[in-house]
Amino acid sequence: MGVSSLLDKLFPSGNGGGSEGPPWIVVGLGNPGAEYKNTRHNVGWWCIDELIKRTNVELNRKRKEVRYAEVELGGTQVILAYPRTFMNKSGLALSYLTNRFKTTPENILVVTDDINLKPGSVRIRKKGGPGGHNGLKSIITALGTNEFPRVRIGVGNPDSSDEQVSHVLGTFDPDTRDLVRSAATRAADAITMIVNGEIDNAMNQYNAQADKKPNKKKNDDGASKPN
Repeated sequence: MGVSSLLDKLFPSGNGGGSEGPPWIVVGLGNPGAEYKNTRHNVGWWCIDELIKRTNVELNRKRKEVRYAEVELGGTQVILAYPRTFMNKSGLALSYLTNRFKTTPENILVVTDDINLKPGSVRIRKKGGPGGHNGLKSIITALGTNEFPRVRIGVGNPDSSDEQVSHVLGTFDPDTRDLVRSAATRAADAITMIVNGEIDNAMNQYNAQADKKPNKKKNDDGASKPN
């Protein structure tokens, strides 16, 4: 039996909460390469790392645009994934995965950094625009809709909008890093709730804790490979 046939047997239906349908897709956004591993822009990967650790798997299925693994979270079938492209091409990973697993946007969960949230905060939305985030922008274009849930992890805003690229591609000081790693762990808890049909409960629990910073102009964050 080929790999594709085996996967079809493993995932004939099964969308979450134990009902039949395609699996959930949970994708953490970030840039590939060791030099980006600890940057603010890669906190979405930190959350996927936490889920990988909990489920004792590796992202051992590889395509040129994505690495992924099949797991269960609370009894729900889930695809955990990292894009293998730079941030502004993140939609390529979702194009492949949605075609492969026939998952619809409402069962796609994107985990991303957010410069407009206080470091260490977690906020969940059922849908929305990109908010200046090039990874989300690419995914919205690829899916043809912005109606998919996302979990945003706060990384803080630079003092000047001119510094946004260097900010998101920079690293945290030790104290802030610990705050954000803790947030990635809480985000993993929230994801388990969401894929098991508890998105409203997750929003009530985690959004109440998120202390959003005062409004600032949102510019594109230069989320691709540095030009």
